[in-house]
Amino acid sequence: MLDNGSVDGEKDMLDAQLSHQPTLRQLLNTEALAEAQVIYGEDLIDRPVVQVVSALSPPPRPGSLAVCRIETLLGLEASALSGLSALAVIKPSSADSHTPVNAGTAAVPSPSPVNLGGADAALKRISKLCTEEEVPLILIPGFGDPTQVAEDVRLSFLRELKLTSARLQSALLSLLLDEGLEGLVEEFSNRLNRPVVVETADFKVLASRNMGATPVSQQRSLEEEASKAVRRRVSIHEKSQNQDFFLAPIKVGRRLVLPVLLSDTLVGYIAAMVRPNDDLEMIGEYLQAAAVAVMVEFSQRRRDGTVFTVTQQSLLKDLLSGNSLSASDQERLERYYGFDLCDGLCTFAVESAVTGGSGTNKNFLEDGFASTEIEGTRVFVVPFFEKNGTTWQQEAQSLIEKIKVTAGGIVNSKIQLGAARIVQTIVDLPEAYREARQALIIGSMVHGDKDFVIGYGELGIRRLLYLMIDHPELDRFYEENLAPLEAYDTEWESELVESLRVYLDQGANLNSAARALFIHRHTLRYRLEQIADILKVDIDSQEVLLNLQIAYLIRDMKNNIRGKGRA
Repeated sequence: MLDNGSVDGEKDMLDAQLSHQPTLRQLLNTEALAEAQVIYGEDLIDRPVVQVVSALSPPPRPGSLAVCRIETLLGLEASALSGLSALAVIKPSSADSHTPVNAGTAAVPSPSPVNLGGADAALKRISKLCTEEEVPLILIPGFGDPTQVAEDVRLSFLRELKLTSARLQSALLSLLLDEGLEGLVEEFSNRLNRPVVVETADFKVLASRNMGATPVSQQRSLEEEASKAVRRRVSIHEKSQNQDFFLAPIKVGRRLVLPVLLSDTLVGYIAAMVRPNDDLEMIGEYLQAAAVAVMVEFSQRRRDGTVFTVTQQSLLKDLLSGNSLSASDQERLERYYGFDLCDGLCTFAVESAVTGGSGTNKNFLEDGFASTEIEGTRVFVVPFFEKNGTTWQQEAQSLIEKIKVTAGGIVNSKIQLGAARIVQTIVDLPEAYREARQALIIGSMVHGDKDFVIGYGELGIRRLLYLMIDHPELDRFYEENLAPLEAYDTEWESELVESLRVYLDQGANLNSAARALFIHRHTLRYRLEQIADILKVDIDSQEVLLNLQIAYLIRDMKNNIRGKGRA
């Protein structure tokens, strides 16, 4: 059980956290409470108020001002008052025998005890409970509709809240200008009595107090939640206004994170570490006040160019993922990467790893490239100029060389690249990304861990096989067309499967296939006759040759999937 000193310390900390909220004293000076009378708690009216409610069920947030009709409090229990900033009772004027406190003296009540006079037993009981729980009790004469009285108090609270929030934002902004981002974070952390961190959109820490960057395991989920929230807000608000706005804080693990926006672009995060019993709504309000100052910092960094690249990568990622962008964001993206000056756009999906290393090589990442990472795949968008007379294959090879240079000149680094068909505008980039990623996946299924460059337009029938690679009919097709030959090779240690593959690769040209196998053409002809006999097919039939080619594709794709542990 906490001693009195510990309880007082907790109350002082709570008051420090809520210092940007209006106090009872300020509310008693408003027109809505001009006729109100303090029955109990003259020395407690400097308490902050976090919200105004008109009922005690369900239990309101700690620090709430409850404005209730007296008839709703007849069965009031002491536990219902726990955590309240104050209780205001609306009592019909006909039953009120008190002299009301005028507006000029509401904030400084008379120190002499208030005479309840003809107050009924219910009011006396409520007063006794408030005294026991040390919750200020305020009496509001009910001159009119009680519901309207409560609404007037709530509106007065919101006006005062806006004023006090503006003062807090001004104080934090002045602190940023005087002491920089580190000073702001330190003061903000002290006010909350919680660890605080400010990060860029790619989770680089700009300033922190007793708190590190967002854990890698939480970054993707936070990015997804923030992107969804941005899209929801964009769909609701007119983007043409081009104004900064707040998103709702996001709870990620033990962190309460507020995404920071400039216009409609995510540029960073401000986060606080929270405890299980913390009032998340209150801490979120405090984060929003601090975010105003943090926006100024990010705006300055964007003008300096230190955060602009991250902003453009975020826009590029949204665009490639199929999320809608405003016209201004599209124009900004085109100008930044030079997409508005080219004849088309090449889109490449790339996997790169140092041979013998552990994991994907990310050293080549963003600098100098229109690049971002989506679903674990690095995607590049390269401007294409017809006057240069280059092909997409040449652009791909040029990109590979740049990646190797940026990766430290590692010549033997493995690079696999899938290319989309060239598109004309950035509006077509989502489809281009889909094509490039599919080409990369199918390429890895065909070539395994070897280097390759493959275009979507070159995939041919592989595109269809990829879509149904797990269908049992493909297994049956392979078993019928190629499995008997593999079984024969296994039993007799022959090379008929490889001979047939080379024959098909050489376009069913007997002489070319014999040279590639380093055997006489008559030997190859004999092997083909063996194959025809084992498979019971006409080896010269075009339909049979097509079926065999498809069977080999199925075999290769299935084997490489198993080799990667995907089957």
